[in-house]
Amino acid sequence: MTDDRCFRIDEMDLDELRDRTRDQTLIDAFSNWIRNFAPHVDEVIAEISAAFANNKLRDGIGLFEATGLDDYASDEELRRLRASDEKLDWKRISTADLSRCYCSPSFFDPQGFVFHLPAFLIAELNDEHPYGFIDRIYRTEEHPEGWRALLTNKQRVAIIAVLELIREHPDYQHELDDIDASLERFRGAQSMG
Repeated sequence: MTDDRCFRIDEMDLDELRDRTRDQTLIDAFSNWIRNFAPHVDEVIAEISAAFANNKLRDGIGLFEATGLDDYASDEELRRLRASDEKLDWKRISTADLSRCYCSPSFFDPQGFVFHLPAFLIAELNDEHPYGFIDRIYRTEEHPEGWRALLTNKQRVAIIAVLELIREHPDYQHELDDIDASLERFRGAQSMG
């Protein structure tokens, strides 16, 4: 199994894993993922796309602007970067730009985080963003603070679908407590909103 693939693995990857390890528990876990959960990745991606379809950046921090903040750019440079940021349609953001700006999520404000959230989630679920964005949705420490409150119920449902999917992935088994706590928070917020 190649290191750059996580969610889009198949039987060939499983054969590779069998060649590399005799850990039957690990082999069984990945076999279970491939058979029962990998087929649902596209459904979850479709749910994310639909839930965030009309998401706009508004006055949130954009992808390139956030990279500029990381690089201690001048105010003039930040304005230039802001002008080049996508503000209306997150689907226009290329996976190459997401990868190039992999530190940006650390510098987003809540609106910027929510605007870019679907692009990063979909890229990671497609194994096109190897920098670990998904863990940001289940961290106990909310960063940036307040992003969850900006979600619509439909968006919360999409995030719940992501969390339910990844909690079944062998690579996330050591994160189950955090994932389950996050699921509880999102479900609670969904029933309130």
